[in-house]
Amino acid sequence: MESWSHPSTQLTQLDAFRRHVNVKYSLDLADYEQLQTWSVDNIEPFYQEIWNFCGFTYSEPPTDVVSDSSTLWPRPEWFTGARLNFTENLLAVGLAAHPDKIAVSACREGGTQWKHLTWKQLEQQVAQYACALRHAGIRAGDRVAAVMTNSIEAVLVLLACGAVGAIFSSASPEMGSQGILDRYTQSRPKLLFAESRILYGGKSRDLGKKLETVVKDLREQVAELDNIVISGPVWEDNTLVSLEEFLSVPSEPLRFEQLPFDFPVYILYSSGTTGPPKWMDLGIHSTYYQYTTFYMTEARCIRKALNNYAFLKSKDIDHVIIISITHWGTSPKFLGTLMRDLHDLPPQVSSLQVVLVSGSALSAEICDWFYTVFPRSVGLFNGSGGTDMLGCIIGSNVLSRVHGNEIAAATLGMKVEIWGQTGHNIEESGQEGELVITKPFPSMPITFWGKGGPEKYRKAYFDTFPGVWTHGDFVSRTNKTKGYLIHGRSDGVLNPGGKNLHPLLHLAILVVTNNVQGVRFGTAELYGVLDKFSEVDDCIAVGHRRHQDGDEQVLLFVKMRDKNMLKDPLLSKIRDAIRTMLSPRHVPAYIFPVEDIPYTLSGKKVEIAVKSIVSHQEVKNTSAIRKNVLTKL
Repeated sequence: MESWSHPSTQLTQLDAFRRHVNVKYSLDLADYEQLQTWSVDNIEPFYQEIWNFCGFTYSEPPTDVVSDSSTLWPRPEWFTGARLNFTENLLAVGLAAHPDKIAVSACREGGTQWKHLTWKQLEQQVAQYACALRHAGIRAGDRVAAVMTNSIEAVLVLLACGAVGAIFSSASPEMGSQGILDRYTQSRPKLLFAESRILYGGKSRDLGKKLETVVKDLREQVAELDNIVISGPVWEDNTLVSLEEFLSVPSEPLRFEQLPFDFPVYILYSSGTTGPPKWMDLGIHSTYYQYTTFYMTEARCIRKALNNYAFLKSKDIDHVIIISITHWGTSPKFLGTLMRDLHDLPPQVSSLQVVLVSGSALSAEICDWFYTVFPRSVGLFNGSGGTDMLGCIIGSNVLSRVHGNEIAAATLGMKVEIWGQTGHNIEESGQEGELVITKPFPSMPITFWGKGGPEKYRKAYFDTFPGVWTHGDFVSRTNKTKGYLIHGRSDGVLNPGGKNLHPLLHLAILVVTNNVQGVRFGTAELYGVLDKFSEVDDCIAVGHRRHQDGDEQVLLFVKMRDKNMLKDPLLSKIRDAIRTMLSPRHVPAYIFPVEDIPYTLSGKKVEIAVKSIVSHQEVKNTSAIRKNVLTKL
């Protein structure tokens, strides 16, 4: 098993924080493991030192760190009394240290249309967008939605929303009209940004007709929607405003609304396993993670990127050529493609320090291959976290040795355990169990929006083990190295990889890809499309990943009203409907006919049981499943 460790840990910020804690509290924490243990045993002092060490910009300091450090539910309040601004903190470090250096670079698909902004230019353009938002009547707490590609304009909208205190939400332009409506009829935006023409898959695509439908339906269902701003060709509708016209307001210095620490910043959506995607409020504390498509995680890692190094947005990794990069974010799916076809690296990767991998489980095969091609000085960092918390629960770090495809350790401040079905910690046994968190952390969602939100929140995370955050991953911890291994999802969330691409290796300081990473979504989204086919009696979908696969594939099992009907042209119609109504990434890899669909005695589809069958694993709790159905799959 390959292993990696940082060559100069004493020069890292993480080790500087360890030393800071030792001095402040007269401790002798020798390594990351001891620092992590201290962080979860001393929740309030730990987060107070995070506040002090990171140097937040604020107008009012907190009077309390956390209202109750002993409970996760109900969610405690964090940093009571503080007043600060999300965008101000993102921009402050770069503006102070190097205002004339590049902060953001973006490239259109194809690799020919580059755009760069320095920190000062970024501040100026955010100021213009923020002025336009205020001129349009947007105030703190208003929702602003976007149907936009990964672009500098999308970053500017997000940061401008943060500056004025508006709550930002996004959907990818490739998403079907129903998927967009499902999200925005819940979040009820006051203003919508949309791109009417995009490049996708090497082709220019006119989204005018789809957006016209979306706008019409949103106006009928969302009374609050006052402004619609279009980037690109505008169809006949005198109520629409072009992006250029929207921005043509008198400029003012950038002004930051000072807001409570727990004030919402982002709108993120659940995977839709139990129905339409649910809105989760994430506050100003939400930090970073890896990118997939824009609608999933546009806000996830902007804070980390802007606070630490230049930030590159790429729409097609095949056509991005960047030299002297240091940190590269990617997926196991793409590394698997490179493993198949890549034999030599271009010389530009000599500056590469870390490859951050997320989106699905990283296989041992990919890890073994990685160091036959990449320099051994490069850290391959694996992790597990979530859209819901905008962060990692377990992950690699610069102070811990990384062993193969294992995840090195629990993140600071995360009281992580592995629980069996009886609700006891089984991590010392090496057995697989539920990944749980037993102490509160600041990046918990603030709430689920709308009627019944608190109860939906409780059921989503605290129903399995009352008062304990159940994340939905099956994990184990190795006895020898104490690293973690992810074995898959423990719920019905599907997590397929992106489509295969020609594997030209072009690296960026932080790579954002639309078509290499996968997308997490719930089975209910697929079921909603199949419900529209009168030929279909019922269906069930599961994710499946064989040992040799780099990523999950979605398998869709369909019970037909007529047993002989599941063939072309109906199969093509089903795939086309899923692609149109949801997105290309929602299309199952395989669709199979079955005689019946398994349900529990209480009437719920048993996706986990089906996943166990296709994975050749034992089906647990068969007594709760209607008899004789599983044998027909």
